[in-house]
Amino acid sequence: MREAILSFFVIIFLSGCAKLAHMQELLTLKAMSDDGERQKRYVKAQDDKFAALLEKVKSQQIKTYPDQRSILKAFGDPIMTKAVEKDGQVLEQWLYRYSVKFFDSEKVYLFFDNKGQLIQWEYVEAPRKEKSDG
Repeated sequence: MREAILSFFVIIFLSGCAKLAHMQELLTLKAMSDDGERQKRYVKAQDDKFAALLEKVKSQQIKTYPDQRSILKAFGDPIMTKAVEKDGQVLEQWLYRYSVKFFDSEKVYLFFDNKGQLIQWEYVEAPRKEKSDG
């Protein structure tokens, strides 16, 4: 009986050492898992904001957001911004789309004048996937 108790304590002690020896690796795995969950929440929040923007554009209610500040507050940062020439003037173009759908996403382009006022927008439907005959 005494040997069994001693064996039990030796096993507990050794398993604790193994756990301590790999503690950094275990903590790294946990951090990666936590970070992955945080990324999923961020992508969902961004996609929810884009869905709200789509609704406003399709219903022509985007006019109620007259400038860059109100757009940013309501829908967050765009995926991309760049200067473009349109109708003879330089405008700032913002692109919004779903976060992880690069090529098969609906898109919204917003155009701002040099004072940051929304002057135009474009809605681009997602490309249709061709059905294969097979």
